[in-house]
Amino acid sequence: MGKNTQFNNALFLPNGLGIICGGWRFDPAVILISTDQGASWQPKQMPDKTVGLFGACAAPNNTVYFSGMYMNLCSSKDAFGTIKYQALSAKEEFISAISFGENKYGVGVTALGTDSGAVIRFDENHQLISFKRFKNALWDVKMFDAQKGIAVGSGIVMQTKDGGINWERLAVSGDNFNSISALDSNLIYVSGLSGFVIKTTDGGKSWKRLRNGSNLTLPDYQLWDLLFISEQKGYAVGEKGLVIYTDDGGEHWMEFDQFTTDNLRFISLCPDGKLIVGGENGSLYRLKAK
Repeated sequence: MGKNTQFNNALFLPNGLGIICGGWRFDPAVILISTDQGASWQPKQMPDKTVGLFGACAAPNNTVYFSGMYMNLCSSKDAFGTIKYQALSAKEEFISAISFGENKYGVGVTALGTDSGAVIRFDENHQLISFKRFKNALWDVKMFDAQKGIAVGSGIVMQTKDGGINWERLAVSGDNFNSISALDSNLIYVSGLSGFVIKTTDGGKSWKRLRNGSNLTLPDYQLWDLLFISEQKGYAVGEKGLVIYTDDGGEHWMEFDQFTTDNLRFISLCPDGKLIVGGENGSLYRLKAK
């Protein structure tokens, strides 16, 4: 892919199919498909009107959903043999992340600037059910089942217990939180743009700060995505090719040797245990996990 391409998210289905979504906000959407555990990727033709895609998830039935600018939704039930597309708004607001805790209904979060966002609820046919505005840009969401979920954003972490209808703000702050990595509904990790990493083991009732991004004795990291593959082993990516990892549950973090200066937007686990990372300027790399 060319230098003008940006890759934003990746996921792998249980059958091994890998999918990457991307594109700048107002540029044509990009989809890549892998059938060999992320070793190689091929572009998939998208509808002409589809612009940058940022959110990616799979419903329990493995229907794949992507979201992006103008609050657009794309989905496919047959490994992108057919693609359904619908824009939910004409505003320059984008659905930054989506999640399905069940097959019929999804929850998404949006950002409009840095001080406004929304939680949206929609069904499997891309029909908008509800739209609730917040005074925070919202960057990531994870639904654990039909009722319970967590969302994060600019200075906010909140949870729902009724499928995304109502949200309770949790007692944690300090960063522009932008990524969630959950091993289950109790063990949840969250990272922030300024380098914070926090953890809960009780579903959000209490939080432990694993990494303080404001600590002047620590490296100054700008983090974009977080991935824990076990309670002890986790990874994060960020600006200028940053890839860091922990093998003690997030208490200490070490850097991979730098292999690019491009900003990295996502990290995902391949079925064979390798890591796939990507981001700006068409950067896409497959790494051996430490």
